[in-house]
Amino acid sequence: MNARQRPPLILLCLFLVLASAAGAEAASIPGLSRVDVPASGSYFWRYVPPDLPQGQPAPVVLFFHGSGGRPEDYLSFVTGPARTAGCILVVPRSKSSLGWGGATDELTVTESLRMVREALSVDDRRIAVAGHSAGGAYAYLLAYQKSLHFSAVFSMAARYYRIDAVADPDYKAPIRMYYGTVDPNYTGGSYEALKQQWQRLGIAWEEEIRPGALHQELPEDATARGFQFLVSQRYPAAATGCVPGPQILCLADGRFRVEVTWRDFSGTTGAGSVAGCAAADSGLFWFFHPDNWELMVKVLDGCALNGHHWVFSAATTTVEYTLTVTDTLTGETAVYHNPLGRTAVAINDTSALDGCP
Repeated sequence: MNARQRPPLILLCLFLVLASAAGAEAASIPGLSRVDVPASGSYFWRYVPPDLPQGQPAPVVLFFHGSGGRPEDYLSFVTGPARTAGCILVVPRSKSSLGWGGATDELTVTESLRMVREALSVDDRRIAVAGHSAGGAYAYLLAYQKSLHFSAVFSMAARYYRIDAVADPDYKAPIRMYYGTVDPNYTGGSYEALKQQWQRLGIAWEEEIRPGALHQELPEDATARGFQFLVSQRYPAAATGCVPGPQILCLADGRFRVEVTWRDFSGTTGAGSVAGCAAADSGLFWFFHPDNWELMVKVLDGCALNGHHWVFSAATTTVEYTLTVTDTLTGETAVYHNPLGRTAVAINDTSALDGCP
């Protein structure tokens, strides 16, 4: 998979000069922070709008920068639309300055999402991808050539790349495309080829064409409409079950995903590991050694009694931990935190999740 594209040099230089100044301004935006990704040697910028509702799972948009650019060049163009749309924004850095493609970039994407999920409550049915130029092409290549459960795609001034089939058997994410009429990717055939491709693959698409706009122009109103399109789409609930893993406990036939993160007295952090003895509605986690269990958790169906799913938990530890239970059917989460140094108390939450039946 490759999405490498060089825009005309004069336009690129002009865009980078303007974006450099905008990037310096964006660094002071409240809610914006840089996060390193050690697994891939890259990083991403995370933006959480200050007025994003607290305690509710939020949609996520990953935005990929263009060839020859950096995330910093785009921050001032995309944070405003993200705030308008009410979503968490993730802007990763590609491994190569020439564009996107390959296992390292995909690792940056998956690690960025994992790290965002660890820190924030995420609506797993509304995780979408977007990008400009080569980043826009990478967005649709990633969405359609990999089964990563993205809910929608927004490409800006993207070039055509052939896709023979959609990898996800359960869902074809809809796509919105933006172009300026002076963009070579609009006049040179890429746009028409993409429309024909989406029709061939059965992918729903919509468009916005800006008269006289250049390849490097990212109008904020057009970007905002693109982001609003993204957050309005949802991955089908029936296809979003829990996928068990070494650090993911799945309960109730895969409906509920249970995860825990911890921090000890030396400042070491990690994710709880699932002990190999889980039952249908309950399971165990260990933090430091598989023979030393730290936390038991169960999720019970109390819908017939009070219209909620219940979360019970008991831990034998004084380390800091955060327990997150996600209803993959509704996207609702229940989060419980034990501070460092406190003997953990039992959790008996009979109003935890209200997604009944």
